Amino acid sequence: MRRKTYQNVLAAIALFLLLASCGPNPQAGGGIGGTGNTASIASGPITGFGSVFVSGYEYGTGTTSMTIDGTSGSQNDLKKGMVVLVNATVTHNYGTNDPPQRTANTLFYEDTVEGIVQSVASDGLSLVVLGQTVSITSSTIFDATIPGQNVLSLVPGRDLVEISGFVTGDGTIVGTFIELKTIDLTTETPDYEVKGFIKNHDTTHKTFEIGSLTVDYRDEDLKDMPSQSSKPWDGLLVDVRGSQVSPDGVRMTATKVKPEGLGTEDSANAEIRGFVTQIVALGDFYLGNVHVLTSAGTTFEGGTRNDILVGAYLEVHGPLVGGIVNATKVEFEGETELQANVATINSSDNTLTLTGFAGLVIQFDSQTALHGQGNPRRLADLRDDDHLQIHGRLRGGNTIVAKEVERSDPKSNVQVQGLVTSATDPIVVLLGASIDTSLIPEGGFRGPYGTVGRTSFFAGLSSGKKVVLRGTSQVNTVLWSSASRSD
Repeated sequence: MRRKTYQNVLAAIALFLLLASCGPNPQAGGGIGGTGNTASIASGPITGFGSVFVSGYEYGTGTTSMTIDGTSGSQNDLKKGMVVLVNATVTHNYGTNDPPQRTANTLFYEDTVEGIVQSVASDGLSLVVLGQTVSITSSTIFDATIPGQNVLSLVPGRDLVEISGFVTGDGTIVGTFIELKTIDLTTETPDYEVKGFIKNHDTTHKTFEIGSLTVDYRDEDLKDMPSQSSKPWDGLLVDVRGSQVSPDGVRMTATKVKPEGLGTEDSANAEIRGFVTQIVALGDFYLGNVHVLTSAGTTFEGGTRNDILVGAYLEVHGPLVGGIVNATKVEFEGETELQANVATINSSDNTLTLTGFAGLVIQFDSQTALHGQGNPRRLADLRDDDHLQIHGRLRGGNTIVAKEVERSDPKSNVQVQGLVTSATDPIVVLLGASIDTSLIPEGGFRGPYGTVGRTSFFAGLSSGKKVVLRGTSQVNTVLWSSASRSD
């Protein structure tokens, strides 16, 4: 079983606390001085440079050993949006109010998928590479090599792409970075690579599947994989490199297979960002292969323990003990996008509601960036019927904490992108709102490859799936005209 005994975990945590108690305790502004170092591991997308920022945290890189796709590299090889793994030392300046200093000792980057584009969705919200459906979001960073910064410019069967992101389920990836590779396919062999969950492992024929890709591993290196007799491979998140791919992109000959992981079983601190891929019990879940446990002492930002569902985008903090992150803090990072007109404004609690989204509340706070026509700077600058483009994250079941809001004059177009809570034809529930799709025509239901119709759209549409709905405002309601899903 994947779960480890709580007794071992608690004993290891106690050892960590005992060791930590031997050092100086942090003081608020001018107490006992000194410095202390702790080991830390972090995994997430690069969000900036100077040094290297990972998930918003700065890491000094003056002496960092960097490995890029299996070879020695440098900071010049890195780009925003790439998901990296950092082993670091955190220096605490006790007795001061200075923030801790993070220094990266090692930094690792590997593609999430690299291969020839098989198809691109007509709405530009996804593409298929090596049998994996890659979702494109507003946060996906396009390298300058992508013409027009749009996947619709890619040519299936010809263009070779490198994509970084998060594996979210069987054959599904949320892309954070995409780059067009330029090699001569007639004389050079691409470094094919894919990460995903193993299914249908056939030990007799030595094959398994990841999404709709079949992997033949007869001639590759298995030294990093667990024994097939002691631990089944199905359900394991792995990284596969290959030298040959069939012309249709549905079969790959592997040269190496290894489990995805953090590279260590223990660290005084871990900061891991990713999507929930498995729920074991309330507050007990997995981000890929990373097991996370919450407790009564865990603090939550942007949600609660009950909001941890498959598909939720989280950042977890806490000590890594015996391969399990014992979360001290869980932050909900799930992003939502809305375009609609203002229905009501409540300045007393800094909230507003939108036409067509009964029950949904938009919460403004000190971090909300407000701009647009009329140069608004605060909620009081907005008026009923203003058209807003809202980027934020879901908190609880029906509140969006707005991170960025752009105002314009009233418009009729409405759009919402978010994760489904539940779906039963014709109702889709997301962001706490029940959306009736009854009036959407058959041709308005779309999948990764174009129109799919109502029945196919709702088939398998469940909690955690991302959908985009578009329509027009009609007085106090919305006439929905299309619904798209990218998986």
